[in-house]
Amino acid sequence: MESYHKKKIGSIPKDSTGGSSIRKGMVVFNGGTSETGLVGDVTGNCVSVPVRMTAGRELVTDDAVMFLNDCREASAEQKIALQRLLNEGHLAWDKRRGVCSESLYAPKDGQLVKLSILDEHVILGAFKEIDAKGHVVLYCLLDEDGSLRYSLHETVGYAVNLQILPIGTSGRSRLSDALRQKGLAWNGRLKELERLATRVRRGDKYYYLNDILEIRECRDNNRPADRKRLECGNYFMEWRDAELVRDCVRSVVRLNRDKDARR
Repeated sequence: MESYHKKKIGSIPKDSTGGSSIRKGMVVFNGGTSETGLVGDVTGNCVSVPVRMTAGRELVTDDAVMFLNDCREASAEQKIALQRLLNEGHLAWDKRRGVCSESLYAPKDGQLVKLSILDEHVILGAFKEIDAKGHVVLYCLLDEDGSLRYSLHETVGYAVNLQILPIGTSGRSRLSDALRQKGLAWNGRLKELERLATRVRRGDKYYYLNDILEIRECRDNNRPADRKRLECGNYFMEWRDAELVRDCVRSVVRLNRDKDARR
């Protein structure tokens, strides 16, 4: 069924949508026209589509109205294809507002960003680079499911498949809160994660590396050994941090062994 172009959706009576799951901001596929579109609004049995991708994968930005019954949620492949077209056209989709706007944003090292596919599956993080393979690399990230990763080199998806925008106030707060729960804060000027606290409370557990690089758990009772480990940097509030340092030391040891073997 053909889309009704240049027609005001406001002129259509607001009837029941019949329990359809299609909502404002979604990405839909029209089975009648084989078009993939972004939903600006839903009124009655009609869907307003301000931006769409044709069956021939061309981007069209004039308003169209589609019948609700012809539409279903687009597949992951269709969403990525439309996202790539929007990137090529320097456009960004706002799911909450249901509008598309121009975006010339190019992220810089250390900036906080919001990554998504058409404003879905949102990832918040600190931008590091786009690597030689075209992947977006972040220093740290907060996934939509609430999981936090902060290895300082978190590889995400291909940049051409992602919408990359500056982080908003709400997103900034969410990322900061997640980092704070781990005792961390992002320093964009220095491009590093800072410890909010360097020592656990008395009686709480911490981790250190023994003389054969095994990670050991210990309780901080302010003993001389606890203080010495803290002073020399062999004191970790999280197992993950101890693991990262151990792996780095092992890498250096392997490199030195390889050098000796070549002599």
